[in-house]
Amino acid sequence: MKKSELNKQILKDMIYGCLKELGHNDSVYYHSNFGTKYCHIKDDAKDHCLKIFEDFVAKIREVEENVYSERKKQDTFEALKGEDTSN
Repeated sequence: MKKSELNKQILKDMIYGCLKELGHNDSVYYHSNFGTKYCHIKDDAKDHCLKIFEDFVAKIREVEENVYSERKKQDTFEALKGEDTSN
């Protein structure tokens, strides 16, 4: 597994774990047994959750940019390998 793929998986696991913990935290999330339409993030926690969301979006962009950069480097190395350098 490439480093960028590993970082992507780690980030996915972090996001899932964070959301799972927030969902089980009664001071952050109201859960109703009467259906999901009654479940919601509590008003006092919305700013905190927005900050977490913004941080994750920034990390996702960073990982995606690294994936793209690694792919471009690999493409360049492959192209250079294919060139005839025996002049």
